[in-house]
Amino acid sequence: MNSNLPIIAIDLMGGDHDPLGRLRAVKKFKAAYPQFAIKLFVNQDHFNKNHGDYQNLPNNVTIITAEHSISMDESPLIALRKKRLSSLSMAVKAVADDQADVVLTAGNSGALVAFAKYWLKSLAPIERPALATVLPGFPKPTLLLDVGAMLEYNAGDLYGLAEIGAQVAPHLLNCGDNPEVALLNVGTEHIKGHDTVQQADRLLQESELNYLGFCEGTHLFKGYADVICCDGFVGNIALKACEGLMQQLQQKPELKWWQKILPSRFWQFNDVNFNPAQYNGALLLGLDALVVKAHGNSDETDFYHALIRTADYTQKINS
Repeated sequence: MNSNLPIIAIDLMGGDHDPLGRLRAVKKFKAAYPQFAIKLFVNQDHFNKNHGDYQNLPNNVTIITAEHSISMDESPLIALRKKRLSSLSMAVKAVADDQADVVLTAGNSGALVAFAKYWLKSLAPIERPALATVLPGFPKPTLLLDVGAMLEYNAGDLYGLAEIGAQVAPHLLNCGDNPEVALLNVGTEHIKGHDTVQQADRLLQESELNYLGFCEGTHLFKGYADVICCDGFVGNIALKACEGLMQQLQQKPELKWWQKILPSRFWQFNDVNFNPAQYNGALLLGLDALVVKAHGNSDETDFYHALIRTADYTQKINS
């Protein structure tokens, strides 16, 4: 393998769908992006049963077999204790050992966080990793975090999210060195929200961040702020609700009436693509290495786009 190429470590076993679909996505990605090398971490039993599918792989793609794989409903603590030789654990460890530049999985989010915290070092200003994703928007995109890594946050945690988001946003969004930051809430008024967001609001008002205050769910795709912060419970529901709506509009025949009031290219609006598949792949922040989480239900097309986004993260963060 050419050591000069950036290397993506992939937990091929993670996700709801057949790993062979993700393998096809890898082959398609390599054809389009030959400047990246790939390390595929696969379960030994799966590899033995599907050995023929792993023949004649593109250049700079290698296979590493693992004793175990992690199911989507497996306890993260049990996985961490009993399956450190799983494809997910080994893929994360490859980044920790400088054998890869970034790790990608569509697998168990809790187990990913557990192994990432075990193998990698935490970075200030947040003690616990957070998942961040770039939302399309007009007139500009927005970095939303946390979208599911940790469900509960205190005020200090939310403050830390804002800090790490403000640090990363210039690399991902090209938004300048002083990005605008907002807290997702049930209203924009300072009297709105529960105690945690109220306390976080006061902390951020006293900070040196370019803090705008609260924003609402209706602001997510309006370019209201460069960075929008919330706990993982709220962020995950908000993200999946938006994705579900767009998928319904795209797939359901009974909703074809949309085509009568929107242009045929309604997925493209002012050069902004709102197709959810194009934005598959959230970045796990707060660690000393790049970790990307694709949707658990990623099919071949979705995983291909997650690979593209992983490559983009790698180039932007490491530049």
